[in-house]
Parts: sequence; structure tokens; C-alpha cells
Amino acid sequence: MESSPLDFVARACMDLTEAISSVASEADRDSLIINHIKRVWSTVTPVDDFEKDLEWVNVSEPISLIQHCSDKIVVLDFWTYCCINCYHVLPDLAFLENLYKVENGLVVIGVHCAKFNNEKDSANILSAVQRYNIHHPVVNDADSLVWDSFGIHCWPTLLILGPGNKPIFVLTGEGHRDELVWFVGAAIRHFGSRISTDSIPVSPSNVIKSQDNDVLYFPSKLALNPFYRGRAEEPFLAISDTGHHRVLLTDCSGIILRIIGGPDPGFKDGKLGEAKLNSPQGVSWLSSNVLAVCDTNNHAVRAVHLDDGTVEVLVGTGEQSANGDLGGKCLGLQALSSPWDVALYSTPDMDMSVRSQLPIPPPPLEGTTNPEPNEEAKEKDKKDDKRRVLLIACAGSHQIWALFLDTTIWWKYKRYTEGTCVCIAGSGVEAARNSAYPNTAAFAQPSGLSLRVGSHPEIFIADSESSSIRRLTLSTGQVSTLCGGDRNPLNLFAFGDVDDIGVEAKFQHPLGVAFCEAKKTLYVADTYNHKIKKVDIGPQKVTTMNPTMIETTDPAKFNEPSGLSASSDGKYLYIADTNNHSIKILNLTKNVCQEFKVRLPDPKFTEPENLILYKNDLFVNRKCGNLIIYFNVSLDSETKNVKFTPGAPQNWHVCIRDDNNKDVTLDDFEFVGCSFKGTKLPDRVEMKLKQRTDKTHYRLYLSFQTALCDVAVCFSHTFTIRSTILVRDSVKMVESYKITCKVNPVNRSEKTEQNKS
Repeated sequence: MESSPLDFVARACMDLTEAISSVASEADRDSLIINHIKRVWSTVTPVDDFEKDLEWVNVSEPISLIQHCSDKIVVLDFWTYCCINCYHVLPDLAFLENLYKVENGLVVIGVHCAKFNNEKDSANILSAVQRYNIHHPVVNDADSLVWDSFGIHCWPTLLILGPGNKPIFVLTGEGHRDELVWFVGAAIRHFGSRISTDSIPVSPSNVIKSQDNDVLYFPSKLALNPFYRGRAEEPFLAISDTGHHRVLLTDCSGIILRIIGGPDPGFKDGKLGEAKLNSPQGVSWLSSNVLAVCDTNNHAVRAVHLDDGTVEVLVGTGEQSANGDLGGKCLGLQALSSPWDVALYSTPDMDMSVRSQLPIPPPPLEGTTNPEPNEEAKEKDKKDDKRRVLLIACAGSHQIWALFLDTTIWWKYKRYTEGTCVCIAGSGVEAARNSAYPNTAAFAQPSGLSLRVGSHPEIFIADSESSSIRRLTLSTGQVSTLCGGDRNPLNLFAFGDVDDIGVEAKFQHPLGVAFCEAKKTLYVADTYNHKIKKVDIGPQKVTTMNPTMIETTDPAKFNEPSGLSASSDGKYLYIADTNNHSIKILNLTKNVCQEFKVRLPDPKFTEPENLILYKNDLFVNRKCGNLIIYFNVSLDSETKNVKFTPGAPQNWHVCIRDDNNKDVTLDDFEFVGCSFKGTKLPDRVEMKLKQRTDKTHYRLYLSFQTALCDVAVCFSHTFTIRSTILVRDSVKMVESYKITCKVNPVNRSEKTEQNKS
């Protein structure tokens, strides 16, 4: 195969890295790097400029290497947004960009070279840029023109250019933060006065939000509460609001009950309102008041305790685990790599098979009997037979891990004490290799988990980079493919959109799975095909679901859905529609979808200060009757020196609340000729019921803000008049009342009189 133009630089970088590992001082290291720069920069030729018709993100005009960057140190990040390794490079680039700005001579440019067809769309790249908080320019190399011309071979690749756009360093893979800092810093110092401090046309894109619901921002995973009993204060649904770095707990109508974390990323335990998360993903209920959360960018799993309102680390250190780490440490001492989903497995202890092979107990001695356990002991044994194991899909290490919440004898009779966290399946090599031996099997970025219980329990795995659905038998550890992917375990490009049987079916980067025991069906979030599919487990048949929206009867349009949760009765599927920033409910019986409107509760209403209560009620006819209130606001005779300030604003407004204390001012009433602002208070308010109502009464608040002055000073005075509106059939279609209010801002005693006219 012909050598790439960058092969010389890559080989020189490998020699440099090896040489650096053998020196002890920073001065010796810098000397090696500077000598490398001199040798390479004088040898290589400049790279080609970007094509003129490429699409860009985060710029006000396309970037030209020749026009904008020839006197800069340029880091080109060749990436694709599906790739977990590319994802791991982003914090290193952000760290570098905090050290060296454009004014210091550094330019970072993301060159997005798609693996999947879906990733070639600039709109989807824009969503990824916002989701991952990328601020530097990104070019869409949809046809891999830049990739090919530069001779790039893999994701991620970091190519560092010196002045004149000459390549001086090449780094492949993740984990090169130190080298980035050393190489860029040395290059900036070496080229010194040749480096330009001019700006480049960077313009970070506006944040993408849903038009109808700005509460959620890239929600990724969700979990129905299996312990929910219908109580108002109990959470019904947990949602990873990933873009806001928080988890939301809602009731069954979508009203938010609790918020954990957000709005900014961090890694902090403590009270729910003080704790910090970083791009949370999978969620799983451990009990009715404990939720496990994949704190993905912190490489940890956190526990949310609702009983005392706290968050703590369940497992993870906050730092990514080293390559090849198979675990064995406890809780916060064990590092993980990008945990993406979790599922709780409650199992009879695996030592049941051991016990069955033990010798039969000897008969009792003559004259004695073996004691029979009492009912309490039997119940305790039955309870103790269930061991809780939290299964973790570690996308970053391409493995399935287990946190043993109880002391458990696992496969091959190996005993794990409570709190131990280990890898249970996956060699760490990125592939789609099946095996009867779990440690020799291989996964490719496992990103979704769903448990199937019963006599043969197994976990279904959305193996995103192989575009397949895998299964892990939980009694033996055998790994196999349910559907999608390819028979060749090294082929990670066998993706598509095909409904078929087993491996003949095709997905495109699926991220979520949900098994429904009631229907014996697995549901798949086929993320990059923007579809929801179902798999009949027995024949391994894949079928696309094409639901319609219940509100419009139009086909439901998903945008990179990535999380699913099925109700236990098999009637509903809850969907995290990630790039639409929404949650949808799919009625599985009728195949119709509707929005699950996640929203904050209405703020609790507190009655305003300086409240004036009317003794008499107002009436309005139930059949769209009119209510006219004439009012006269004047100053009390005791305030001789106080006057309304001429020309100053005199404001007022109306608030009408129903018997649930909900503000229905504009929902139930329309107003005729009302002006709520001006330089003098108006003399009437006229309102009309919009439609016939079954409500019997409302509470009316007329609030006034007046501007007053006396001989020495000007000041404001506010007060609110409250009355009750009774809704009746027997009253006139037009009811009118005259109200007089005398204001006394000195002793705060307002007087009111009311007459029906």
C-alpha cells in the first residue's frame, strides 16, 4: 500500500514519544520536541487547503488554512460524533483551548468525517456540536475529501500544523492530553514572532432548543419507576436531561417533582439542589427511593437517595479508567470508562448450583432430629437468595461491568463481596465477537441495556458501533447476537435500515433497548435511522413501527431517539426523542404517539400584601355572561398633602384564579377595551366568559400600583382588591357593579364600598 504523506510525520512522532519516555527533566523533553519540529518542518510540504464548498459549523464564514491559519499553530481533530474515542478527546481539546487562545496563536478545527450516513447531515453535526459543547470551528467532510487528501486512517486522529500549514505532529487515538500541551506549547514558543495573534471568524452556533418545550435539552435515557404505586409525591419517571447535566423526576402527568444536578457540569455529591453531574445517561431504579445514574462524563455511577435528598458516588473516581483495567476494587475506588446505561438484576445466588452438588447432610443421631426452620427463617432465606447486581454498559471500554450490591457467588462459583465492581464480559477490544466465554467476547460501544427475567434471564445490549443487538445470558455469560450487525465480528460497517430476520436485519447505531415481558417483545431505538423498531425474540424478526401522532394523525417524526422504557402492562413505550428535545409516549396497542409534556409545576400562589377584601360577591352568567366593574380609586381625606403624581405611570392588572388556585385569567375570560397601563387609573374593567363553564366560582384580584407625591417626596403605593365571582344560571347576561376605593398610603388603611348598578 502506498505511504500516506503523513506517514513520515507519524513515524517521527512515534520516535519522539519513545525518546521522551526516557528523559527525566522538562528541559530535556522540550529540547527533544524542538529538535523534532526543526527536522520535520524543514522536510514536509504544506497540506492542501479546505475545499471551498464544504459546510461549516461555529463560523461566520468558511475557514481557509491559507487565508486564516498560515501563521498559526493548527490542531485538526479528525472525528465522527458516534465515536466514543472521539468523544474522549473533546475534554483534552477544551483543556488545550483554555491554555492557548487564538490570540496566542492556536486554532483548533474539528474535521468531521462521518462513519454513518446519518452523520453526514450538517444539521445533525450541529446538534452534536451543541450537545458536546464544542466551541471551535467544525467542517463537515461528508465525502471524506479532506480525510483522503491528508491520508488519515482512523478516528480520532489529531494533526498539528506549524506555520505555512506544514504538518509537524500526528497523534492517533485518545489519551494524549499531555502530548498536546507539550507539542503545542513548544511550537508556539519555537516559532515565536512568526505566530499571528489575529482573530479568525468563529461564531458559536445558537443553542438548539425545542420550539414547544424548552425544559429538556438532549434528553437521552429514561426509566419508569417499577415501584410506583400512584401516590402524588412518588416519582413516576426518571429522565436524563443530558444537555442540562441533570436528572428530572416527574409525576405521571409530566410535572417535575425533583431536579438532580444542573444546569452546569460538575462532579459533586450532596443535597439534590447542590449536587453536580456531567452529561448523565442511563438511569435505573434500585428501590422506590434510590436511583442509579450513569454520570457519563465523570466516568461514574451515582446514587440518588430520595429519602434524605442526597447524591453520592456509587462507583467511579471521576477519572476515566486505564485501558485494560478489569476492576475488582470497591465503589468509589474503582474507575470506569464512560458508563452509558445501567440495569438492575436481582438473581438467586449463583451458588445454588454449588449447593445442589454438595453431599446430602448426614442423618440425625439416634434419638435426635434435624431442626426444621421456622417461617421467619424460611422467609429470611428466601429473601437472602436474591442478590442485587447492577449491570453497567461501559461504552468507553467496550465492556459490560457489574457492581455487586450484595455478596454474590457469580459464574464459575467466584465470590464477590458487597460493593465490588468488575468487568464481567468483553475483552476491551472494539469488535462484535460472540463467545461462550464472556471475557473473550467483544463489544463495540455498548450503549443500552434491558433485562429479560424468567427461567433463562438475559440482558439485551444495544451495541451501537456494530449496529447490532447483542444478548448476554446471565446464567452462563454466553454472548450472542440477536439481530443486526454482521457475521464477521470485525465488520463494524454493516449498518442500514432493513426489516428482516436476525443478522439479515439492519440498524444504524442503535442506542436504546427496552424489553416488554408482557408482549415478549424487545423495542429498539434505531437512533441514526430515526425510528423505533420491535424484535420478536423467538424468530428474531425485526419490524419497523410507524406510529402516527395522536394530535395531528401525521406520521411521528423522531430525531435520533436514544432511550426507551416500556410499561409493565405492555401498553406504553416511553421514548427519549433526543434531538427533538422531548419525551414521547407510544401507545403500543393503537400504534399512536403523543407528547409527554415535561414541565415545571405552577408556582405556588401567595396572596399579595396590602390586600383589601370585599364583603359582597360578584356574579356572572354561566352561559358566556358579561361582568362589568366600575371602580373609583381616590385618596382618603386624611391624606391632604398627598396627590397622584401628574404624568407618572398608574398601573393595574387583573388576575382570576379557579378553585384549584390556577391562574385562568386568559384561559376562561376575555377582556373588552381594558388598558392596564397609563398615567391615570381607568374607571372600569369589562370581562366575559369565553365559553359555558361547569365551574361554580372564581377568585378575582384587582391589583393597583400608584405613583404618589407629597410636598417633599414622590413614592409608590400598591394594593390589591379581592372578591369572589360566583357563576350562576339565574343571573342576568350582563352584570355590573360599582366599587369605590379610598387609598390611605400613610396608615395603609384602604376603605372600599360596593354597589350593584
